[in-house]
Amino acid sequence: MRLRNFVTIKISLTLVLLASMLYPLAQPSEASAASASSAGSFKSLTGILQPIIDAAAEDGVGVSIGVEDLSGTYGNDRIELGSPDAYLAASTIKLAIVTALMQEIEAGRLSLEQKVTVTSDVVVGGTGSLKNDTFPEDVAIERLARLMITQSDNTATNVLIDLLGFGRVKELIDSLGFKVMQLGRKMISPANPPKEENYVNTSELLTLLDKIYNAEVVSPESRDQILTWMKAQEVNTKFGAALPGKPIAHKTGELGDVSHDVGYFLIPGKEIAITVLTKVLKPEDSGKAQELGNPIVQRVAKAVYNFLMDEPRAAASPATWPTLYLSVEPIVKAAEKAGIRVAVGIKDESGKSERELLLGSGQPFAPASTIKMALVSTLMKQVDEGTLSLDQTVTVEQDDVVGGTGSLQKDPSFPEDVTLERLARLMITQSDNTATNVLIDVVGLDNVQSLMDELGLKVMHLGRKMFAAAPTPEQDNYIDAADFIALLDKIYKGEFLSDQSRDQIIDWMKAQEVNTKFGAALPGKPIAHKTGENANVTHDAGYFLIPGSEIAIAVLTEVTTTGDFDKAQEIGNPIVQSIAKAVYGALSYEPGFTDVPAGYWAAPYIEAASAAELIAGTSETTFGPNAPVTRAELVSMLSRSLGLVPPNDGTAFADMPADSAYAADIAAAKAAGIVEGRPDGTFGAADAVSRAELAALLARAYEYANGPVPARSEELPFTDAGDIAQWAEQAVLKCRQLGIIDGYEDGTFRPDSPATRAEAAKSIVFGA
Repeated sequence: MRLRNFVTIKISLTLVLLASMLYPLAQPSEASAASASSAGSFKSLTGILQPIIDAAAEDGVGVSIGVEDLSGTYGNDRIELGSPDAYLAASTIKLAIVTALMQEIEAGRLSLEQKVTVTSDVVVGGTGSLKNDTFPEDVAIERLARLMITQSDNTATNVLIDLLGFGRVKELIDSLGFKVMQLGRKMISPANPPKEENYVNTSELLTLLDKIYNAEVVSPESRDQILTWMKAQEVNTKFGAALPGKPIAHKTGELGDVSHDVGYFLIPGKEIAITVLTKVLKPEDSGKAQELGNPIVQRVAKAVYNFLMDEPRAAASPATWPTLYLSVEPIVKAAEKAGIRVAVGIKDESGKSERELLLGSGQPFAPASTIKMALVSTLMKQVDEGTLSLDQTVTVEQDDVVGGTGSLQKDPSFPEDVTLERLARLMITQSDNTATNVLIDVVGLDNVQSLMDELGLKVMHLGRKMFAAAPTPEQDNYIDAADFIALLDKIYKGEFLSDQSRDQIIDWMKAQEVNTKFGAALPGKPIAHKTGENANVTHDAGYFLIPGSEIAIAVLTEVTTTGDFDKAQEIGNPIVQSIAKAVYGALSYEPGFTDVPAGYWAAPYIEAASAAELIAGTSETTFGPNAPVTRAELVSMLSRSLGLVPPNDGTAFADMPADSAYAADIAAAKAAGIVEGRPDGTFGAADAVSRAELAALLARAYEYANGPVPARSEELPFTDAGDIAQWAEQAVLKCRQLGIIDGYEDGTFRPDSPATRAEAAKSIVFGA
């Protein structure tokens, strides 16, 4: 085969199995495909959260996380990660107090309207506004409970503890079978641990939240009242800081060495209970829980919320663009498991098709400097309209100068008259923040938003200058991959700009000086791009201008394991670079198999699997598409696609010498439990794989990557179902239910027929 500027990429796939796969097999029905794709669980969420926990531990912060599905969308799944130990409760214990209070109200022994006399001797410090009142004062129980939850008011809490009694709260806790949760003291009172201290853990808090939400410990009316108070939370340093304006209800808790937030994310149809507990572990960090713990709680909240918004998602069809799908999707999945949220958008600009590929997260990102593409687009539109010209000068004052990237701030003196052309050029080529802010004043934020609206972009938003505060979500900046490639596509096609303005923007992008991402991956290649990096995000977007294979591309990343800029770039930049190399290599790949003509049904899948080096040809010029796939070939593809690592204890089977091309892959698959040998200890590398064996291998690989699939009890619908061996029945049922494999158009399954190399190639692409 021939390569043109081909960048060799060895790719580790994460999954190998999701939709229908084998030609000439019938495609699964829309109903079965929807059923398979809509089934949700928190397995992948575990992979997203564990890196945050691990990174926090390295920084000396212990983390415990619990998430429970309350909606049924995720199969009522529940995960508990991190330390199961008892944590100092701080104000999260107030959820037990408010639950006991509402039980007493339901029993008629108390009422929310009832008033309690609060005297000055019960007033304590810390959070809350009640301490500022004049005493003695008669205060309604409703106000006390509301202040306890919304403000974490310590005086109100202690009054309610006196009203209820420690024994009443203990009675509630004991009735739930809790062994850790304890109310041992009032707020801001000396503690004599362990008896006179307050404790919680993730498991019990999550259970309490579940029972409140499902009205198992209180009535539906009391549940609604508690949630109303939690929705009105005023302490927004954790969940509230991470998710302003989002549908959440929560209760914070913080002391010198702990920082917690617990409650509900109430996305319609995806409601969950969530607990995030943190504590400092190093003696030298005592008293720093808010400084160290709050950012971790915020990162967990964002990660969980983005997961809920993204999952379950309609998977991108591998058939849309097999070569790019197979090249990029594994990198995205591997990054997610490392705590990196990734979104990739790719649009064909060659004129050959309207293909578009969107992979990874569909949720908004902080754009950093990539939002400057919206500004330059608006500027050039105004130039086309004659309201501005690039030769026009604007006076830059000293007050306009801001830090960060760019050379304008280093000019010898201000005020200085600078042309719009120079400002725009510096904004794109150097990501100059001073130039950007001056252009925002010239162009106008409202005009940028008007253009975004005109272009139908729903997320991309420029709401503030560089380095400016964003008091509200509307005053911040946002992008997502879909909007970004839509804007790039419209620029490239000149839909709202003249050819001259389009070419000017692309010329500036070609002269990009910030080459830490696409530029580092593809030095000297025909690309035009705009980078963006800030806090824990790092992006690059633009065009790969390979003649005849031009594309628009956006790669957005958010490193969820850190808020440190340097660490985020160190972690995120290689991901952006890997995706750039994979895409460029796939676009440059020229298939050369003489037995796979362009119109052959499996040609795009063979090209994709070959370009990713998951399967080789039978010779330099042939692929052998109709030849049976051997056990060695198929298991090697599965092993590579799952990124399996072979053990260090020699060969796995007697007939697989260590120097065999497939030995390491097969040993790794055996160690993972995906493949078994023959009764005599051999593997049978050259044996053809029957369709029954194929189903068994695919089912094992799927369960390795995704967890167990429940056993199926229905009858197989194939006319030759009686020919399917008992050992393969469950595998065939599971694969069919998952949309992985189905029968032929004549109603048969043909369990003993061999699978071909072409079918194997397609299965890899569709399962990536």
